[in-house]
Amino acid sequence: GKDGSLHARRQADTILREKPALTKLFEVLGPRYAERDGGYTRVLQLAKPRTGDNAPMSIIEYVDRPGEIRAAKPPASKQKSVLEDVLSEVGIEKIDVVDNNAEGR
Repeated sequence: GKDGSLHARRQADTILREKPALTKLFEVLGPRYAERDGGYTRVLQLAKPRTGDNAPMSIIEYVDRPGEIRAAKPPASKQKSVLEDVLSEVGIEKIDVVDNNAEGR
């Protein structure tokens, strides 16, 4: 769904079978997750089991969407730069730590 090619659309059509779902996949979800390498969904377990049979319940949601229950963490490759950007916005500059004891070893 990320590249939007005709071949990708036909492959997705063999699984989805519903035109609105196929359109949403390629026009909404594909562009939203183009930069993301994986981890498109999150499973949150609910505290209370289902009434009647006491089965455990969960919520499955897409990450990086408006109105999500919990904000997604950035990928590990981008976490350091995101932290540095946030710190610089609040006026905290990066300090380089020099290990003076490393020379005498």
